[in-house]
Amino acid sequence: MLEIAIPNHEAELSQLEAIGTSGFFLGFGLRFGQPDFFLNRYPKAWTDIYEEENYFFGDPVAVWTIAREGSMRWSQCGFPDLRGILKHAADFGLVYGATFVTKIGSKRSFLSIARHDRELTDDEMNLLMVKIESWAHLFTRARVALSDTELEALKLMHSGLRQSEAADILQISVSGLKARLDSAQKKLGVRNTTSAVSQAVRMNLI
Repeated sequence: MLEIAIPNHEAELSQLEAIGTSGFFLGFGLRFGQPDFFLNRYPKAWTDIYEEENYFFGDPVAVWTIAREGSMRWSQCGFPDLRGILKHAADFGLVYGATFVTKIGSKRSFLSIARHDRELTDDEMNLLMVKIESWAHLFTRARVALSDTELEALKLMHSGLRQSEAADILQISVSGLKARLDSAQKKLGVRNTTSAVSQAVRMNLI
C-alpha cells in the first residue's frame, strides 16, 4: 500500500528515519481510534510497554491527534499527561517529538516522529506537514480507486470460494474474474490475489 500512498516510498521512509532518529508512527484513515493503514517504527520495547499499559488511553499526543489538525511539538501539546507517558517514552529515546495531522472527510492521517537529542526545526516541521498532507490525499485516492466489480471479486475470494465458484456467482468467465483480480492487485500494489484480499481487508474496503 505504501507504494501507492507514498511515491518513492523507500527514499521517503529513509528521510523520516533521518529526521526521526528515535522512530516514527505513520497512519492513514484514522477514525474511531483505528487507522486503515499504519506503519510503526518506534522501538519495539516501547511499543510493547505502550500496548501492555494501554497507554493509548491517557496519551496526550493521541488525544491531540484525535482532537486537533495541523502540527505541534510534543513540548507544546497542551493536554495533561496524568500517567507520565511522555516521561516514560523518553526512557526509550522519544525525548523530543512532533505530530502532524490532516483530515480528509471524516478520516485523519497523521505522523508522529521522535528524536533523542533536539526539537525539530521549523523547516523540518514544515516539510513533514507538507508530506503528510500529500500522502493523505494519495492514500484517499488509492482507497476509492477500486471499482465495484473489483471489490465484489475480492469479497468473494475473501469468503473462501474457488475462482470457478466466484465466477459462477458473478455470472462471468473465470478469465473475466481473473482480469478483475489482476486489476485490483495492480491498484493495491501487491503481487497476488491473497495479498490483494489481505490488503483490502486491512484498508476496510471489504
